[in-house]
Parts: sequence; structure tokens; C-alpha cells
Amino acid sequence: MRATLQFFVLLTCVSVGGFAAPRYIKLTAPKGGNTGGMSTRIQKGGEWSKNLASFRAQNKLSSTMSQQLVKEKSSAGGTFGNPNYVNGVVDTIPYFNSWFITGSRNSVYTYSMFGHSPKAGGTTYINNRILPLIIDLMDPNGNTLFRFDPTGGGACGPGSDVALTVKSPIWDATTLYHGNGGSFPPDKGQFSDTKLRASFTGVKAANWHTPLSAPQNGDCSQIIAEVFLDPTAWVYLIDTNNNIVGVAMDINVISNVYEAYLAADVAAFGTPNSVFSIILTDYLSAYDPTSGCCVLGYHTADPGKANPAGIQVWAWSTFLPPPPGNPFGGWSDVQVISHEVDEAYNDPFVNTLVAPWVDGSVSFAQANLETGDVVEAMPDPFVIYPVTVNNYNYHVQNQATLQWFTRTPAAPITGPGPGVYSWPNTNVLNNGHNPAGWVFGEGPAGFYFGPPF
Repeated sequence: MRATLQFFVLLTCVSVGGFAAPRYIKLTAPKGGNTGGMSTRIQKGGEWSKNLASFRAQNKLSSTMSQQLVKEKSSAGGTFGNPNYVNGVVDTIPYFNSWFITGSRNSVYTYSMFGHSPKAGGTTYINNRILPLIIDLMDPNGNTLFRFDPTGGGACGPGSDVALTVKSPIWDATTLYHGNGGSFPPDKGQFSDTKLRASFTGVKAANWHTPLSAPQNGDCSQIIAEVFLDPTAWVYLIDTNNNIVGVAMDINVISNVYEAYLAADVAAFGTPNSVFSIILTDYLSAYDPTSGCCVLGYHTADPGKANPAGIQVWAWSTFLPPPPGNPFGGWSDVQVISHEVDEAYNDPFVNTLVAPWVDGSVSFAQANLETGDVVEAMPDPFVIYPVTVNNYNYHVQNQATLQWFTRTPAAPITGPGPGVYSWPNTNVLNNGHNPAGWVFGEGPAGFYFGPPF
């Protein structure tokens, strides 16, 4: 737990020796739903539990914008088994639209993804921005009881969560992911770029890449925000023995804070809709007073703040210390951000429906293209993919590929060569299917079959 009893002095933007200090912004949080005050304790639940499904990913777009996106996706065109890949035109991150057919009824499912057409090739950089948020949990007297600071005191030095995140496999392009021992080729690059390439084997041009650009504000040189949450907006987490193992924020309160932070960043720096913003916190999870705990991050699509006619795609992720320093099992460092960034790549507007499937916890059906949810609740050895970068042992999360959702894991969407269910560990999800029963939440051909088939 990164906690202190010290207050943090908010600074205004000043210039020292010709260099501008970061702009510190104090955000105001509304009161939360914790009427029991600091005495309230809640049972720690599984990450992204069923009762919190509405917070896994959020679409806050108007019906007009939603219909526009549906029309774009539906007009991609092509022929059976050979869809077109058409670049989108809305003012937002670069994206393309396409579709696939699956199931005994040849059901058609459309989607949008980060980047540009895989057939066209070339590199499309995704501009992005790190927005660190310091969170102070207050006692009834207004004193800071716990402080969670991803900046390491504002400097974002080498050991801070921000610095470790920026140097992680999410942005590092030197990592070689090994495929599955030769039958599926290895690939070198950023985590989500290689994952997207794995999803379009047999379709993509050899030089097709969709990397994140160097993160804006990755050195905290522009903006850092801080918020103080009173006792109605946070609770203690307890384990099955009633021991306190952590704290969690009211998700309704903190979601409002995130929106205010994004708006303040746009107002101060003119950040356009074409930038993918990532709010980074330290250690903290979130709960809903009516639904339970816990959420460690999410991605969402909002009406544009820089241009209301466009879309702002953004995510929140918490950085976790290694076990046993947190109550979330083997989850640590950038595992949550790898989950959220990859899901944003694959479903940026949170509007892609697919045939129903059961998530890795085998607990409830979903019908969306959320690539991390497929794997997240499996045992840690299947969820976690360790990667050593810059002398630090990171943990990213294995993700489902598009082939898992199309029900054609043994072959790519079109063209020659094998396809895979999952990446980077290509053996996490069945390469084939097990008609006899469930395997890690999979039904026959990897799906729980609910209508439409």
C-alpha cells in the first residue's frame, strides 16, 4: 500500500531556470454512497465481478453518434469470407471498420479497431497521453489518512509508477513474443501492436503496424492532478477472515473525477480527440455501493471534449505493486493497463457485439469484443505473461485474438497460415475445441452458444 500521513501542497505553474514545472490541478470530488463512514468494510470480490459488469467498459455516446458508427461499420462491404477494411472518418483516434461471419446461421458481426486497414499496410501511430492522478483518502476530520501517488512525489523519477509504466511492454518495441514454438511465427514490437497483428494473420500486409507513439506527459512535465476523497467515498477491503487488505474508492465518485480531469487537461493543453488518454492511479481499486467490489480499470468512449462532434477514447488503469503487496493475487504492475489498452484497441467505441460467450470465470455470459475479459478470471499462470524489459520483470495479461470471437481459431480470417486464439501465450485458449465440455470457460469451438448462433 502506497500510503502516507502527509498533505500534498498544490503548486501553480511556475518557471525555474527556463523550464516549466508541471501544472498541478486540484480536483473536487462529490460525496459518495458510503453512509457508514470509515467503519464501512466490504468483502473483496473478484476483479471485474458480474455485479460490476456495467463498469467493465462504458459507452457514453449519443444515439446519433452511435447510429453513425453503426452505419459506418455496416457499409464496409466486401464478399463472403473476404470483408473490406475501411478507415473511419469521425474525429477521434485513427480507426478502421470491418466485419466477420460466424456460426451455423452465418451471422454477421461488425467491428471497429484502432489503426488503419491491415491490407493496406504501413504504420499508424496512436497518439496517447498519460494523466497521473494522486488520490488522498481523508478521515472524518479532513486529514489525509492514506495517500496514493503514482508520480513518486511529483518528480516521476525512475522508480515511480509512471516511469515504470512508460518503460513497460505497452510502449517498448524491443520485446520478442515467441508465438507457439514455430507453427505460429514470433513477432517483435509493442504488446498491443503484436496482438493486433496476430489477429490478422493471412490478412495483414507484412509492414502493417499500429503502435502507440511516445506517451505525451510520460515524464509528468505538463500536468498532474490530485483529489481528496472524504470518508463517504472510500471503504476498507477485507478478506474472508475479516482482515483489512486494502481500500477501494466509490466508482461513481471517482468516475466523475476522471471526467473532470480529462476536461481540465483539454482546457489547459488543447488535447484533441485524436489522443488516447490514460488516467493512471496507484494501487487503488473501485467499488459500487450497490454492487460490490472490485474494479481496477476500465476503458470508455465519451462525446469529444475538444470537439463535441467527435469521440474521446480514454481509459483508467491502476498500477499494482507485486504480490504479496496487494490483495489481487498475482496481478501486478502493468497487468491492468495491458488489459485496458488492448480492449480499447479492439473495441474503442464500446459498441461491438459478438456471439455470446462465457468469460474465464465461467460465471456469466458476455456478448462483446472485450479481449481481456475472456482470460482475466483464469488461474494466474494462464492470465499472466511475464516480460523482462529494461531490467524490470513486468506482467502483462494474455488476451483473446479476433479469431477466438470469429470461432475460427485454427485458421485466420482469410488467407493461408494458422491462426491462434490468444496472444502472447498462444496456448492459453484451446487451439481447436473440446466438444466434451468446458475448458477455461469455453464451450464447443470456444463459445457458450446463445442466440444468435
